[in-house]
Amino acid sequence: MQIRALESADLQSISKLVSDVSNMDILPHFCRQGKSEFISRVIPDLEATMNPALFKSIVATELDQIIGFGAIREQNYITHVFVSKNAQGKGVGKALVNKLVSFADGKQVSLRASINARSFYEAIGFSATEPEGRFNGIRFIPMSMPLDKVK
Repeated sequence: MQIRALESADLQSISKLVSDVSNMDILPHFCRQGKSEFISRVIPDLEATMNPALFKSIVATELDQIIGFGAIREQNYITHVFVSKNAQGKGVGKALVNKLVSFADGKQVSLRASINARSFYEAIGFSATEPEGRFNGIRFIPMSMPLDKVK
């Protein structure tokens, strides 16, 4: 597996990856409103991650195929971590998060974990900072990790 910076030519591949993973792992946890809101926000938001002035975005590849995608903004807020279903459980997510955390600046890094990803983030050192939240039907868990505890 290789991790590299996101390139503009990757947008179609990461859009498909995010859509596929979302349909299998994330959207089943949402009500109708949440599904609609997520679809209308997340896929279009991927284009914003192409802006290096706002985001550091990376992809994980294997045999020249994108198997993971991650982005961090403001050097301390992870906005996206998606790993293809076939690559889940093989360390790709952890490698992406570790690389994103290496860009972090400050005392901690934070994120809003999807319901299905809570145990993954807890296993790599994140803790819930608030109870489950909802925004227009999108369920999430606010989490953070002190940078001195990076695993």
